[in-house]
Amino acid sequence: MLYEKKKILVNRLVTLMLLILGIIIPIIIANIPEKNAEIIDDSGYINYYYEDLDSTSCEIEVVFNCAVDSGYITVAFYDSSDNLLLEEEGFFYGYDNTLSSTFYVDGYVDSYEIISYDVSAARQVPYIAIILFAIGDVIVLIFFISSLTYSYKEYEYNGNIILVYAGEYHHYIKVNGIKTDEHNTVVSYTAIPLSCTLDDGTDIKVTISTSNRITLKINNQLYTKIK
Repeated sequence: MLYEKKKILVNRLVTLMLLILGIIIPIIIANIPEKNAEIIDDSGYINYYYEDLDSTSCEIEVVFNCAVDSGYITVAFYDSSDNLLLEEEGFFYGYDNTLSSTFYVDGYVDSYEIISYDVSAARQVPYIAIILFAIGDVIVLIFFISSLTYSYKEYEYNGNIILVYAGEYHHYIKVNGIKTDEHNTVVSYTAIPLSCTLDDGTDIKVTISTSNRITLKINNQLYTKIK
């Protein structure tokens, strides 16, 4: 297989595989099951007892088995005789796997009990990762579509093999395996002209369009005899 043909094929296959992986991996990431958030430890603190108001300011701190987002937790508070003073749902927030909230309870709090909670585990993979994959997919898609325009042609003329290659960056002519003219550019807003002269004085002119379409003229006559 010609080097130029192999180069184009490899380029298309690599970008296609990257594009497929760039689509499959975010789908897998998005469908990773979230871990169930479970309480593994909790503690309560009396910040202050307002004797004149017979009211207690209590802070409840809850530790989970994984990183969690903020959520709601229902806490019951009791006095020294185990009489219920208050049962209230509070909004808990914090950092990583620890959340806390402050409650104001009428009476002097002696103990507490966590009744229920509605807290979700934090996403194991941040949304930014999926966004970065999406951006990468767009870039790879552009390269893949671009690779579909890469082309090469081999012509035979009076025993000479003339090869014209139009890739992403390289554009050149080879005569009997020897490069005779080239023009290297990533973006071209006009057609790229290439030319050379055979040993017998024959004038070869090539035009590569902005979409990498190749035309060849020999002595100013259009030549289409592909090998």
